[in-house]
This record gives sequence, structure tokens and C-alpha cells, in this order.
Amino acid sequence: MRKRVLLALVLVIALVMSTGCSLIIKDEAVDRATPIIEVAGKTITKGEIQAQTEAILNYNEQMYAYYGMNYDRTSETVVANAQDQAIESLIQNAVVDAKLADYGFDTFTDEEMVEIEASAQEDYQLYHDTIKNFYFSDTELTGDELEAAIQEEMTAMGYPDYETLVQEARYAKSQEKLTAEINKDVTVSEEELTTEYNARVERDKTSYETTPASYGTALTNGTTPYYTPAGYRYVKHILLKFTQEDESAMDELETSISEKQTAIDNLAQDEDATVLKDELADLQAKLETARKAAYAKLQPKVDEITAKLAEGEDFNQLITEYNEDPGMTAESTGYAVSADSTNWVDEFKTASMKLSAIGDVSGAVRSEYGIHIIRYESDIAEGEIGLEAVRESLTAELQETKESENIQATLERWVEEANAVINRKELQ
Repeated sequence: MRKRVLLALVLVIALVMSTGCSLIIKDEAVDRATPIIEVAGKTITKGEIQAQTEAILNYNEQMYAYYGMNYDRTSETVVANAQDQAIESLIQNAVVDAKLADYGFDTFTDEEMVEIEASAQEDYQLYHDTIKNFYFSDTELTGDELEAAIQEEMTAMGYPDYETLVQEARYAKSQEKLTAEINKDVTVSEEELTTEYNARVERDKTSYETTPASYGTALTNGTTPYYTPAGYRYVKHILLKFTQEDESAMDELETSISEKQTAIDNLAQDEDATVLKDELADLQAKLETARKAAYAKLQPKVDEITAKLAEGEDFNQLITEYNEDPGMTAESTGYAVSADSTNWVDEFKTASMKLSAIGDVSGAVRSEYGIHIIRYESDIAEGEIGLEAVRESLTAELQETKESENIQATLERWVEEANAVINRKELQ
């Protein structure tokens, strides 16, 4: 009988051991303090990794939600990936902190501290005034009571206090100095600049010769083309826009026309569309009448401009006086237009390309935006833009890229040299 009791006891002990000691209650604080990583003279605990993992999951969830995408933060794969990112970032931070200390960048001169504290104070005041203006604009509180209420609201909303901002500014300053140290010898050579310039010229030449319209689109989007295809010219225009009332009335009619056309298109083949088509024709007639009336209201200004041009008045001066297109100014070079352009309404493009000589001015050109009076400003020479035209901007771009790549490579080397010891078993 005693043997059976002893055997049963042994089986219970074996069961407890095999289930990972599930009957043992862990002290949460002790568990979170469990050392997981040893790197660069620093110990990173389980709690720190858990907190960083949670922060990554929260951030990813917010980003996915912002773009209307689902993010399953309970998925084992998702959690494992977030944990790996947390471990990587904590190791990198520890290595960087060690380098900051090695270089002495974590200490500051009196002058630097003045700058740091001024920056922190500026940020703090911005947060303070934001809360005050938003939540306490109509309050009867004054003095210390008002200040205490503002402080309480800032704390509740998670705004950092002044001391925290000082610490953040100190760290930002120290990283700024470390970045400068890492990149002190990084430069862009003339050979690198020329090679990149030639590559971009060839890239754009191939692109724009295949699709000339993309050149104009690039200019409109603020992109610098490195090659200009044949056939482009600059034009300027004076735009006289419809009144807001006329614009709204025509928009409503166009919406009704679109809806009526959709209703006709959705009819079954055996349904009679006569009534709908009559209604559509009526709406189209009303739109045409509204357009004529809207154009007529602009005609007096067109006549004024035409008369002044006939008297020899400067076109740029007339742009300043009459133009209602915010994208066109007297100081601009104009809009790049070609027969292949797709980023302008057809009426504007066609009229621009009909002008035969530089300096020619069109008559009144009607479009959905109003009335345009267009001047042919200059031709855009076919060919590459020229290195000197982009030397400064391209050098800055390449410098930024090289510095970023150098920082990443340096950080990877430092992390590898630090040889972090990770006890992943304790993360379970």
C-alpha cells in the first residue's frame, strides 16, 4: 500500500515538472526584472522587452487602422515579429548609449545646456498654450489655479513635462553630435556626382522620349527632369474664372446630367428610355445656356485686357492685374506645354500650340475653368539639363543618402561587435 502512495506522489511531481511548473505562482515584479539581454555593459530585462513589444504592436495597429487595414495583434507570428523588432531596437539603443558615453557626447557645455533648455522651454510652452487655448479659453480660473488646471490636463493627455523635454532635448543633441562624428569623413566625389547625373539623364531621356507627356507631369509635380524631350514650350496665361455662383450652378447641372445618363445606361433593353432622354436633353440645354451666360459675364474683362494689349501694355503686368489662376504669376517662367501634354485641358493645350511665334498672344480661349488669354513665352531646348543646373541639389541629395547609409552600416557593425547575449528561453 505504501509503495502505491509513493508511486502516486512521484507521478504528481513528474506531472508538475512536465507542465512547466504551472502550479508555481510567479511574482510579476520579479518576472519582469528577469535579465534577458546582456550587451554593451547593460542588462535588458523581460519587462523592458515586453513594454517595447507592446509599443510596437500599438503603433502598427494604429497605422493599419489609419489605412483601413486589419491588424491581428494576437497572432503568434505578429507578436513574434514585434518581439524581434523590440529586441533589435533595445540592443541598438544600448549600443548607441555606450558609444555616446565613449565619445563623451552625453555631457554638455554650459552653452549647449542653455540651447537645450531653451528648446525644451519652447516645446513646453507650445504644449501649454495649446491646452490653455483649447480647454481654458472661457475659464474663470486665474493665476495658480489656472496653471494647476492646465498642468493637470496636460498630464491627463500625456503631454511631457518640462524635465522630460529637457532629457529628450539632451538625448537629441547627443545623437546629433554622434551623427556628425560618424559622418565627418563622408563626402560626394565629383566622379560619384557625374555618374549619378549621367544615369538620371539617360533614365529621363528614355522615359520622356517614350512618353513625352510625363515630362510635363514631372514639372507640374515639382520633380526636376534631367532631360527635355522635343516639342515643349513655355506659355503664360491670364485666367478669368467663373463666378462662384455660376460655377456651383454648372456643377449641379453636370452632376444631374451624369446621374441621368447613368439611369439611362442602367435601363434594361426592353425599357423605354424616351422620358429619361428628354430629361437629359433638357439638362444639357440648361447647362449650355448657363455656360453662355457665365462666359458673357467675363466678356467685359476680356475686352479690357484685349484693349490694353493692343495699346502695348506688358502681359506680365496684366497677369498681376487680372489673372485668377494662383499657379500663374508674372515672375514664373510659365507652364510647359506640348502637343503630347496630358496635364492641361484640351482647349488650353490646343490654343497654346497654335501660337506660331514667341510673343504671340491668343484670343479668348474658353474652357471648363473660364476664359484664358495665352502668351507664347519661350521654347524649352531639347536635351539634358546640364550638371551645373542641378549640382547643388543633386550633391545634397547624394550626401544625405551616403550619410544615411553610412550611419546604418556603422550601427550594424557596432551591434555585431557588441556581441549581445540573448536568453530567449526566459521570454516564454
